[in-house]
Amino acid sequence: MDRYLLEHDAPEEIVGFLRQHWARLLTGIFIAHGNRSADWLAGWDTVNALLWSLSPKNSRVETEKMLHMLPTLLARMHEGCAALSISMFERDLIFERLAMMHAAVARAGLRCRNEPEIGVTRLASMPRLDEAADLTALEAPKNNPISFASPPTTNMPLPMPDLKIGDRVHFRLQDQARTLFLNWISPAGGMYLFGNEHGLDALTLTRARLAERFSQGQAALVCD
Repeated sequence: MDRYLLEHDAPEEIVGFLRQHWARLLTGIFIAHGNRSADWLAGWDTVNALLWSLSPKNSRVETEKMLHMLPTLLARMHEGCAALSISMFERDLIFERLAMMHAAVARAGLRCRNEPEIGVTRLASMPRLDEAADLTALEAPKNNPISFASPPTTNMPLPMPDLKIGDRVHFRLQDQARTLFLNWISPAGGMYLFGNEHGLDALTLTRARLAERFSQGQAALVCD
């Protein structure tokens, strides 16, 4: 992992996440199945896709491709964090910071208009957006000690309002409180991206985590 990261420019927080957590996940897969299993290859594809998603985009096409693959990438990362038993509080910090980074990359990339698209390697192995809930590449065999939780289904009843793009939601967590706009919902309905009106703050949550915040009183829809 250290050798790989030396070849890629990545934010310090992401480098720390990959070294401290994702390398541990890959180690478990390697011990159980070696370096030729589908889980091993999918783990490294996720690393590659994550680093590419945070690199500057030189065209609108590249930026749209990045936005298109985000739900699958984030779902894979959430499953890996669950397999590693990373606490929900730490996960929220990681994914909130990651959402801010992706928002900054997207804003800059969408300003590009006529630049040619630069080829991206290995991203073809990421599932299509409409297959985001089918993460078979990361499903571990029954004898694998590293087990991945299945993504939550989107048709289950959840104690949260029927949110639409542009809705304002007030979030309260410990001593922090902020009101954010819903900017994006994945087509599968499993991922939500919030941000403030200036795009300087961002929060990304799975549907299950967002429903949990509503049920616990940590989130409330702001009505005009």
